[in-house]
Amino acid sequence: MAAARGLVERGRRAASRTARGAALTLLTALAGLSAGAPARADLSDDAARVARMWSLSGARVARLPPIFIEHGRVRVVAIDPPPAGAAAVAGASGAAGASSAAGPAGAKAEECLTVVFLAPRTVEFTLEPDSLAGEPSALEGLVHRLRGRDPDDDRRVHSVAGAAAIIRCGAAREGLRRVAVEVLSPRGAFDVVVAASSGPPERLESILPERVSGPIAPRGDPGRPAEPGPLDARVARAARRARAEGAPRVVPIDMRASSVGTGQFSVKLSEGCHRLDLMAEVPGAAVRRATDLDAEAREAGTGRLLDRDRSDAPDARLDFCLGEPGVVEVPFLGAAGPVKVMLSDAQWPMPPHVPGYFGARARGNLAFALQRRRAPAPRAQAIAEAVGAQGDTLVPVEVEPGRCYFAAAALVRGEMRALRISVELGDRAARDDAGERSEGAGVAFCSEIEESAAVRVSARGGSPVWVLSVWPMD
Repeated sequence: MAAARGLVERGRRAASRTARGAALTLLTALAGLSAGAPARADLSDDAARVARMWSLSGARVARLPPIFIEHGRVRVVAIDPPPAGAAAVAGASGAAGASSAAGPAGAKAEECLTVVFLAPRTVEFTLEPDSLAGEPSALEGLVHRLRGRDPDDDRRVHSVAGAAAIIRCGAAREGLRRVAVEVLSPRGAFDVVVAASSGPPERLESILPERVSGPIAPRGDPGRPAEPGPLDARVARAARRARAEGAPRVVPIDMRASSVGTGQFSVKLSEGCHRLDLMAEVPGAAVRRATDLDAEAREAGTGRLLDRDRSDAPDARLDFCLGEPGVVEVPFLGAAGPVKVMLSDAQWPMPPHVPGYFGARARGNLAFALQRRRAPAPRAQAIAEAVGAQGDTLVPVEVEPGRCYFAAAALVRGEMRALRISVELGDRAARDDAGERSEGAGVAFCSEIEESAAVRVSARGGSPVWVLSVWPMD
């Protein structure tokens, strides 16, 4: 009897273990069903969702092979409508769909053709139907542009959150056989969905609501430029501003512009730094051209550009330094007719200890590097000087602990596209790039416990020759 009871007890335990294992398996399966597959919202899923929703509404859908386009390149994509009677292609990623040249045979005359380009949401691009026969010629397009209207603006579609669509119905479908894609972002990958339907399909915004970025405000009309005010008040304001910045002398010069608002000053300037403010009188007539002076300053003998102002401000401002006295020509345009134009010349003397033995051009550029950085005038001779050419040049400089310095690099001759000066001092570094129209760059630095600094000058251009000067600053 004892043996029989043991066998029964072992049978019960085995049955209990089997039941627990089955229950655990069932719970695991239920957990898997409740969790489901991880949600994905990649590019291919978005294209599949668009194709599926359009096919459910009765449209014939095809997905073209994915494409990849770099920035600055225009890719023309051939669009083949899905053939009439073909099954909708809504699932397979990258399916070629109707890749054969199946035309719109059997399609209704009022049928619509829709093409959608999908990219990652950060990609910005434009779509434009490629030019076909019967569209405006290049000459006609040029005439439209000369009249202030670009005909391509009406055909070009800009993407929103990485998506853009073009719909053509009826006879206009023929204009959608080729689409030009231009990427404005660095690069982009695209999925293309094509649909043929009896009417416009469901809007992309309702299928992909996560790509909706809200309404885009119209550009509107900013109106006329702001009136600059009376000429005398502007001239006095420019003189006060220059004197507040330390200019000991401000000289006004006036002339009358031509009937089209143009003219040229020819002024003899002393050595040193100059700021030329050009201001035009505003006529009292109710209907007049807007005042927007653009000007530039050039050396009379060589034609070398000293500075240029093409901003949208009513007045023009030119800053430069001359290593020796000379004549400067200042042509301008943008006055509102034959009105009075004032040139206000604010003058700063040449900073002391700026060397002149490298030539007048280098002297003026070194002075402008100091003026541009609002550095005080050097009170001692330069502790280091160097001359270099195209490329990168490293110049070691001995410095005193606890003292500050100013290093300037300036063009001596040649043409310059880029000029940079940098200083490495221990674990610290500083640098400066010459401006678009400047031929000098400068940087200030201070030594803590270091006894040497590494000054690097990088020059790019047409056979540039530059000079480096390092001054101690008190």
